[in-house]
Amino acid sequence: MKRILLSTDFSENSRHAIDYALLLLDKEELQYYLLNSYGIVNKVTETLISIDDILHEQSERGLRKSLQQIGATHKPMDIRTISAHGAPATAIKNAIADKKIDLVVLGNSPGKGISETIAGKTVAHLVRQIIQPMLIVPSKYELKLPDKIVFATDMCQIQNLDILSPMLRLAHKHTAQVIIMNVTGSDEDQQVKKALTRLDFNRHFEGVDYRFEVVENEDILDGITEYSHHNNIDLLVLSPKQYPYFKNLFHRSVTKGMIRRSDIPLLVV
Repeated sequence: MKRILLSTDFSENSRHAIDYALLLLDKEELQYYLLNSYGIVNKVTETLISIDDILHEQSERGLRKSLQQIGATHKPMDIRTISAHGAPATAIKNAIADKKIDLVVLGNSPGKGISETIAGKTVAHLVRQIIQPMLIVPSKYELKLPDKIVFATDMCQIQNLDILSPMLRLAHKHTAQVIIMNVTGSDEDQQVKKALTRLDFNRHFEGVDYRFEVVENEDILDGITEYSHHNNIDLLVLSPKQYPYFKNLFHRSVTKGMIRRSDIPLLVV
């Protein structure tokens, strides 16, 4: 990860996500971009054009204030600002393409209903639209470094474990244990699955403390949530992009469900 996009709407929620990301990625040589998008105005009169100009100035002013706040609590770092006209998801996708972003950081308010907030809609849209990893931080999560990371997977048809490199980099950096977790309604054939997949994981997870865990629960979302709470998990990793298209539809719905309910940070790869 070299270029990090920090999305902000100047709320406490987005500031909290930024603080977490800066803590998580501390002491790395990274280029940060702080992005704010401002509203779309139909330009039919001079008055509306001036309103658009006002919104742009407010955005620039908010970005300057955010830089000051970050500078007051974090060590000096290279953060460049982007004030973009348009919807948040569109602005983020444009910044990804223009700046060649490696990781997108977003705040989220789980429990409010993903369709009821602008942030929730933005996150849900981006999960479907972008291939870059996304770090999604719940608004009330206590800032701390990860000690336990869960990678939730069905252990089948994983096409490319290289996409897990952001997770593995964090595991190395923070000496965190990675738990490769499968939620199933039955323990049938699980030992065989683990034996088969362990060979592939061994090759990719060299130097990482990791283990397999099978959780029995008829509901995947409940299984992931309950396991995370009972085992003090600090970071949950999901990979809806690793599956063929039709299976991907299901895994995206699982990801969307976890975004809606998770109270720990999510890394979507």
